[in-house]
Amino acid sequence: MDALITLIHPGETDETDEKTEVFAKVESTGRDEFAAAGERGFKASNKFTVWNNEYDGQPECIYDGKRLTIYRTYGPRNDDRIELYAAERVGRYGG
Repeated sequence: MDALITLIHPGETDETDEKTEVFAKVESTGRDEFAAAGERGFKASNKFTVWNNEYDGQPECIYDGKRLTIYRTYGPRNDDRIELYAAERVGRYGG
């Protein structure tokens, strides 16, 4: 499924965040990816595939009204796209 997501470079406040909307192919993550993300304190939600030139290392995104952390990337692939693995952080923040 293709959807519009918002890539985010966080600022000091939500109002100063640098946001870029891009189209992405949205897929759910598999069982292995879900387990690997869990070991890092994340609850894997989706894999987003976007054009490589549209991704500039943004650490967060918004999809379906949720602000997610991009915890892993893969690519660029041969088709000049990059895979972004996004998740919700679980557990306690900051120790």
